[in-house]
Amino acid sequence: MSTPENNPQNPQTPSGEPTPPQYGQRAPLDPNAAGQTPQFGAQQPNPYGQNPNPYGQPEQSNSPYGQQPYPGGFQVPPQGNFPAPQMPTQRPKELDTSFWAILAAGVFFLASMLLTLTDSAIRDSLTMAPEMEDLLAQSGSSLEQMIPMVRIFVIVFALIGLGIYVLLAFMVRKGSNVARIFATVLAALSLFNLAGGLIMVVAVILGIVGVVFAWLRPSSQYIAARRAARAAGFRG
Repeated sequence: MSTPENNPQNPQTPSGEPTPPQYGQRAPLDPNAAGQTPQFGAQQPNPYGQNPNPYGQPEQSNSPYGQQPYPGGFQVPPQGNFPAPQMPTQRPKELDTSFWAILAAGVFFLASMLLTLTDSAIRDSLTMAPEMEDLLAQSGSSLEQMIPMVRIFVIVFALIGLGIYVLLAFMVRKGSNVARIFATVLAALSLFNLAGGLIMVVAVILGIVGVVFAWLRPSSQYIAARRAARAAGFRG
């Protein structure tokens, strides 16, 4: 029996054996073979159940401002979306009470000063200083000549004081923090007038009441709101 000759161009392999790859061809891979190297580009399962690409694109944020959240889920605060401060329109009743109390204090102050305009009151105030008569005698004057001058001075001083009370009352009611501070200083200085008679004591108490109501929380919030609105450019 003759045997087939081997063709060097197309060699034959025995049946049942795998055909060896020819030159330039990739050998088939057995998925059950131990130590099999995964093919390039094939996605392998992640044993930790996480995104295989930790540096991939971040998830789209649902933020209405179009910004990405901070790591950990904290949203980026909006920028420039805060409403501008508005000038308050309703004045608290505490400021109205402060207004009327300061006005009343000014009226009682004026009344107390006017009660000192009598001749006997001026004479008594001048003679309280023992050296006053000697000074008047050296200057060629007398107590009777000084009474009209003292009366004019007291009237001018009382009117100026009343004007200060009225100005502070209106400025405090308008929401001026500077006027409130000035009224506080004036109320503290008025404590030295507690010895000036009953009417002056009433004026001092009314002034302190007006200052206290000006510093209560509703008054302070109203004044702070006006200051913030004016700082934002609102004029009123």
